[in-house]
Amino acid sequence: MSVIPPPPQYGLECLDRRTVALSDGTVRTYFALPLEPPPQLRQPPPPLPPIFPVPHLGPGPGAVLNRWIPPLMHAAAPPGPPPKRKWEGQSNGAAPGESSGRQHQQQQQHKPVAKLVKVEKPELDAKTLKSSFLKMVKMINENTEVKKNYRANGKKLKCAVCNRDNIDLHALLNHSYNTKNPELRADHLGLHKAICVLMGWNYSVDPVHKKAYQTLSNADAEANRGDLILWPPTIIVENTYTPRNNGQKDGMSNKELEGKLREMGFGGVTVKPLVGKDGAMVVRFASSLAGLNEAVRLAELFKAEGINPMFVKVDENGQRTWVLYGYLATAWNLDALDTELKQNVVIKSRKELDLSD
Repeated sequence: MSVIPPPPQYGLECLDRRTVALSDGTVRTYFALPLEPPPQLRQPPPPLPPIFPVPHLGPGPGAVLNRWIPPLMHAAAPPGPPPKRKWEGQSNGAAPGESSGRQHQQQQQHKPVAKLVKVEKPELDAKTLKSSFLKMVKMINENTEVKKNYRANGKKLKCAVCNRDNIDLHALLNHSYNTKNPELRADHLGLHKAICVLMGWNYSVDPVHKKAYQTLSNADAEANRGDLILWPPTIIVENTYTPRNNGQKDGMSNKELEGKLREMGFGGVTVKPLVGKDGAMVVRFASSLAGLNEAVRLAELFKAEGINPMFVKVDENGQRTWVLYGYLATAWNLDALDTELKQNVVIKSRKELDLSD
């Protein structure tokens, strides 16, 4: 180990001689420590320690331990007047009550703008849309009061899909056309189209804001309604009562009508009286394309009044006293059927006939 050097010599010769005057006028001499150390005691100042401690594993030979000195704190701010109180809605430096419009404008400029996210409407396949449309057509036409309320442009309508209240028919069409619920979107669009066809409107025109969709020719409106037929193909025959000479009427039985149709070449049909409608019967054909063609042929024969003697009865003067007539049943005749017939029919499109359903 290194030898510790002896302390430097410090004697009376290193003291300062000073004098002081007393109150009686005499002067006295005394010795005092000098203001600066003598040369033999002066040493070079040590290097400034680092702000952060120097890591070490331990003192080595001749090493001097460094003590960590905490960093200097920031000097306190000089005393000054207290800051002015900032009133709510007041910009810096403005007096109470002054307008802060400029600051508000700056905040609005730096305010992040919400990003507009486009809502993507899910794509629906044509078969799903068609199925929903035909289902809604049947729902509207099964009940006479429901159909009447739509046609009267009712003011207190409910959405048949989600039961939401709507102001009028136009609001209901907007709601059903622009719904964002992916699970109910097909049925909503089917309801929109079904109502438009019922009212004779153009379902391909967007109903938002304007009512241009309500302009459709009568011919096109009738074509849209006539395209939706009952399935199995059905003919409604009316005026099956035959008159007597005394003014009374005899009702035609379903067997008699079947016989008439069989004589005309329409075999294999089913005839059933229409409950709740006197003098009317329902003739049902096979659920096939051939059955549809036969039903259409019979409807065309009924249109030619006075030609077929099977449907017309005349008196001795040649005047027609009884005319049997009928027509191909469409969805708009659905409310005339009884409950059993309603449950056993569906709606199909003649233009887009799909026999696989």
